[in-house]
Amino acid sequence: MYNQKKLKTFKSVSLIVVIIFAVLVVGGIGFTIGMSGKQAAIKQVEKPKVIVDTKKLSDSTVNKFLIAYYTKKDLGENDNRYKPLMTDSMYNQATSNEKLPVNQAYKGYVIDQVFSKADIYINQKDLTAICNVTYKNTQLTKLNSKVGALFDQPNRVTIRLMFLQQGKKYLVNNLEAITLVEPDGTTSANSYPTAPTAPSSSSSSMSMSSSSTVSSSPSSSSEVSTTKEK
Repeated sequence: MYNQKKLKTFKSVSLIVVIIFAVLVVGGIGFTIGMSGKQAAIKQVEKPKVIVDTKKLSDSTVNKFLIAYYTKKDLGENDNRYKPLMTDSMYNQATSNEKLPVNQAYKGYVIDQVFSKADIYINQKDLTAICNVTYKNTQLTKLNSKVGALFDQPNRVTIRLMFLQQGKKYLVNNLEAITLVEPDGTTSANSYPTAPTAPSSSSSSMSMSSSSTVSSSPSSSSEVSTTKEK
């Protein structure tokens, strides 16, 4: 009789243990499934990565050239800095242009030129950029003497750059000074001293004259997009 009671008690305890174990197993599986579902949901709501197209002509590429081109101690002092940013033909044209009498006349009188800023408008289709450039320089009245000199004189010039893609690089293949026509009919003329320009290699290509006119309104010009690249 005693053994039967003991056996019944053992069976009851064993049954309770089995039930508890089953509950724990089922609960653990449910918890694991729930966590997996939450993690999957979190992954689904993650923001997509923004892919930057580094193959496009960018503001930074244009700005890098402008800094090298418009920052110089004197005429020709910066040739070695902008040379890697130009095609060979454009570099030869630019340095030849510096040797013209009209530019040599200012050598030693316009010094300490520093690039300030530029508003850049890029046309990705044609690989061109319209740049409203602001820079400062010191203008001497007597060679090698700063007595009576005009310091930090602001200057503004508007140019069009044409780029050529070589591998992963964009090199300046043409540079011309232009005049922009504002919506109110006024013009944005280049200020003294005028930036050197290189002649076009073909008479059928765009003129390098400073009398070239480009409208600053996107709707009135199909040639150049004035949408600023981000």
